[in-house]
Amino acid sequence: MRKILLVILCIFLSLPAQAFEAANPYWLNLKPKLLDYLRRSMNRNSYTYEVVGPTRELENFLGNRQDANIKFNRLNLSSPSHRKTVIATAYGPSGAIIETLPIVVNVWVYHDVFMLKQSIAKGEEVAEENFYRKRIAIRELDRKLYFDDNVHQKVATVNIPANTGIKKSMLRHQRMVQIGDMIKVTSGSKFINLEFMCKAMSSGDVADTININCPDMKPSNKKAEIVAAGKAKLI
Repeated sequence: MRKILLVILCIFLSLPAQAFEAANPYWLNLKPKLLDYLRRSMNRNSYTYEVVGPTRELENFLGNRQDANIKFNRLNLSSPSHRKTVIATAYGPSGAIIETLPIVVNVWVYHDVFMLKQSIAKGEEVAEENFYRKRIAIRELDRKLYFDDNVHQKVATVNIPANTGIKKSMLRHQRMVQIGDMIKVTSGSKFINLEFMCKAMSSGDVADTININCPDMKPSNKKAEIVAAGKAKLI
């Protein structure tokens, strides 16, 4: 009895798929023609796609007319939405239109984006050896969201996992003082305000304490607090 129930259950589960195939022979005839059209009309180095399907139930479209001449049009690759519509039009022997059918296709554009080799935390800089470029498929309308400038020494505004496409919102400006910058450093004295040109040995923003090297001072290695872009005071 248990075996019989299992057989009945298997038959029941297979019915929806069989019913779909049986009810859609016209779509099965149309889809290969659509795929051929997409392969011929789209540069696969620039785009990738996925056929979603017809916008309405198919009962008797195209496949029941073996003499129908099928053409596809209205695939607008420049539209910002990744969900696009292809219009399938069936023409009779006389050239008259038999019927039209909108078909939905998801299209993504390939775009080179910056990615991290290793994850960084919010507030950390992007090191020169920690990023690379990779071509990925994105929505056309998202193209401007991704960082397209040099990401070296930019600062993370959020935690960024490795191998994640870096968007503009994930990074902010470089720190006001970068390692190796020559900056103006004041003595900070209330009575005598001396100014020196020193080399930044670490990076930072306003109010950050950094290591500096000042050849005109003894000892030359000091600490200073950043007060503005390219400026600091000894502490």
